[in-house]
Amino acid sequence: MKNVEQLSNLKLRLSYGISGNSAVSAYQTQGGLGKTMYAYLINNTENGAYGYYPALTPNYNLGWEKTATANIGIDFGFFNNRISGSLDIYQQKTSDLLMQKKVPSSTGYSLAWDNVGKTENKGVELVINTQNFNQKDFSWNTDYTFTLNREKITELADGTDRDISNGWFVGHSIKTHYGLEKIGIWQLDEAAEAAKYGEKPGRIKIKDQNKDGSIDNDNDRIILGSETPDFVMGLNNTFKYKNFDLRVFMYWRQGQMLHSEANGYGSYRIQGDPGIKVNYWTPENPTNEFPRPEKSYSDSSKLDALGYVDGSYLKIKEITLGYQLPKSWIGKIHASNIRIYCSLKNFFTFSHLDNYDPERGGSLSYPMTKQAVFGINVDF
Repeated sequence: MKNVEQLSNLKLRLSYGISGNSAVSAYQTQGGLGKTMYAYLINNTENGAYGYYPALTPNYNLGWEKTATANIGIDFGFFNNRISGSLDIYQQKTSDLLMQKKVPSSTGYSLAWDNVGKTENKGVELVINTQNFNQKDFSWNTDYTFTLNREKITELADGTDRDISNGWFVGHSIKTHYGLEKIGIWQLDEAAEAAKYGEKPGRIKIKDQNKDGSIDNDNDRIILGSETPDFVMGLNNTFKYKNFDLRVFMYWRQGQMLHSEANGYGSYRIQGDPGIKVNYWTPENPTNEFPRPEKSYSDSSKLDALGYVDGSYLKIKEITLGYQLPKSWIGKIHASNIRIYCSLKNFFTFSHLDNYDPERGGSLSYPMTKQAVFGINVDF
């Protein structure tokens, strides 16, 4: 293909392999002990002492997790590699999946390591690098990334099609959300219908999936969505003008569902300390977002339904502006290079969630922080 001037590089790749993953720490098969505090009395005075208890059930039959991966890919370059990149299509099949599963508390344990079944991943990864401009005083390069992954459980260890306590369902992602489906808030003109379900206007309206006239966890919970996004995209632009450089990195996750602590039972305050500012239902504000403030209301399964939200987001992840001092300025201190820069991280996020960064996956324990970083790089 020497005579194809537009083509700089073309390479086809095929691969297949099986890898093993131990995925657990040493001695996990033998269980372990947990440490706890006990109280005892000496001369009517309460004293504390530490004791140990079986914390993790042993599993002497625990085996390696095995993943078989097939991949077909192509590397390409055009116009003297002004446009270059790679495309990969893959399939992964994992058997003897190693995960902690919940066990009945009557056993004396809460979790156990086990080879729980089989999963399958298949998808596409695309990377494109472009040199948009490449002049003496100005250059502009762009990097595109696109990932599409479809994940599902294909088999559970006990041969069933679902393990509700762990949220595992054959044919669905490991990170599947299973619960009651909120379809709004009962409104004033729905008082008679709400009463049939023991509710009243202003409370959470749950879909009666089997239409039996009642809401219960056994018959009305469904698979609501998954934390696995439909696709992920990244866009990185780098500009250089004389001694200035600018980098702008954008990131997009589309189609994922989060169980948001900010929206759910833990943060919807109906008593005690105030929580986040939310759009409560009132007779004068007939919203379908949050139920009426009601101290006596404590149906946790329905309040939990508030937390399932669309977690799609577009983020300008980082903006960095730098300036490289001229050689004539830094020669007197015998430095070979000095660059000063300012970087903004996590400043701009666009999503359906107000005052919350969905990159945290719903958790409030370790919130994402906005950062402004100033620095200087010096080389001698």
